[in-house]
Amino acid sequence: MKPFIFSRCVLSGLVLACCLFAPQTQAAIVINGTRVIYPSDQKEISVKLDNNGESPLLVQSWIDDGDARATPDTARAPFVLTPPIARIESRKGQTLRVRFTGQESLPQDKESIFWLNVLEVPPSSDDGQNKLKIAFRSRVKLFYRPVALQLDTAQAAQKMQWRLTKNAGTWALEGNNPTPYYLSLSSIKVGSASAELDLINSMFAPGEHKTLPLKGAVDASESKQMKFSAINDYGGINAVTLPLAP
Repeated sequence: MKPFIFSRCVLSGLVLACCLFAPQTQAAIVINGTRVIYPSDQKEISVKLDNNGESPLLVQSWIDDGDARATPDTARAPFVLTPPIARIESRKGQTLRVRFTGQESLPQDKESIFWLNVLEVPPSSDDGQNKLKIAFRSRVKLFYRPVALQLDTAQAAQKMQWRLTKNAGTWALEGNNPTPYYLSLSSIKVGSASAELDLINSMFAPGEHKTLPLKGAVDASESKQMKFSAINDYGGINAVTLPLAP
């Protein structure tokens, strides 16, 4: 993939590397939506940002192909994002425009995944005091979706395949995604046993097979079906109940 490199940024690499998330504070810049869908037949799409804070903020945005450590200067993705840097006034918004360059040939029989990054830069202080400044980065999934795909994500989640296994006394679920969609799950349970999910193991790529250990025991009466929650295109949760393969 040929890199698309943004022009030289006003931020230092140190600031980009230190996108801190503090439990006592909250980002002021909000992305409208928990994921971005780019239909392959669109020339460009829009993503709305809102500044819910009390001060104007400088915002820097870029797209990467999965490397969370990539900076705007090193990120690789076949998209043009404008404006890459913007000032957003308090209680105002900004529209980002995303355009697929076509320089990279992406699969037309399944989704491709990229990541949209939005970094808010804290305002500088002129009072002469030393203060800790925290730069918040939001990072959401961007799915390039070929128009030839006919299902939606809710229908695709119903096609997941699951099998219950036990090895050395430990229960696990083997999951298979036979669909051309990336499926993101927020919970998985068999009876009272559940899988611990994180950012990596909770997403099944098209055609991907994973084994997820379960915490807790499963008795015979619970071994016929499983329940999970799948995240749809709008960030909502769809509850799904499926039978377990023998």
